[in-house]
Amino acid sequence: MRANKRQLEAAGIRVPRARSYLNLMRGAAGQIVTGEDIPDFNEKLLSSVEVTESTQRLVLSAPGLLSKQDQAVEGNMFYPGARARISAFRTLLEQHEVEIFMAIRNPASFLPALLQDMKEDERTKLLQDLKGAELRWSHLIAEMRETWPEAPITLWCDEDTPFIWHRLLRLISGYEPETEFENSFDWFETAMIDGGAQKLAAYLEAMPPVDEAHRQQVISAFLEKFCDPDKLDIDFSLTGWDETQIDVISQLYEDDMDLIRTMDGVRLLQP
Repeated sequence: MRANKRQLEAAGIRVPRARSYLNLMRGAAGQIVTGEDIPDFNEKLLSSVEVTESTQRLVLSAPGLLSKQDQAVEGNMFYPGARARISAFRTLLEQHEVEIFMAIRNPASFLPALLQDMKEDERTKLLQDLKGAELRWSHLIAEMRETWPEAPITLWCDEDTPFIWHRLLRLISGYEPETEFENSFDWFETAMIDGGAQKLAAYLEAMPPVDEAHRQQVISAFLEKFCDPDKLDIDFSLTGWDETQIDVISQLYEDDMDLIRTMDGVRLLQP
């Protein structure tokens, strides 16, 4: 999205680098949790991200806003410290209208991917108390809604990302470009062989889809043809789950999505 900085800022939308605010927000949230007041936080935040008089929308996106990686799962809970962190952010950002955008993922693949990037001692600690079949994203989302009811939540399943990526960029930025966002196909490089993303972009530019269903068909065809298995490789053995357990957890995830769709103040994006 930052590749479109000029046109976004012309529309009053600021997308700062995470390094300009992440430590500030983490530190301030930690102080709020321990009972301290941060009376000048708003001024510090706006200064750190260099907003101007024309800024109407601020997009803050960074890994680790809810927790550190090794604290993302505990027992049967996603982000067990989220309630305190969300409550702190609500206090810190009380002068602003806030929307929350967040991806969720099948625990059967989320956990192995998480473990894959953790240190051995962190991995061992997480696995000791892990209750994979009890993990529910709906529990986390319900906590977030209860803690910050004024902030509507937009969710999407990570598995659907390639099919709704262009919509996500528009919704999160609050901007509707006349054409595709610049570099908007870079995401596909994380899943395709070298050159695949460029071929997809060129095809969609030369043959614009007639509707959303047609667009998804094209993307699906290109993913099937140019997918790079090595880039998507996950060591599912890290959790110790067998195929039956993985199937059960995956079905429970689908059931959880059905529950999330019914939640007030929550929008679940789908292809």
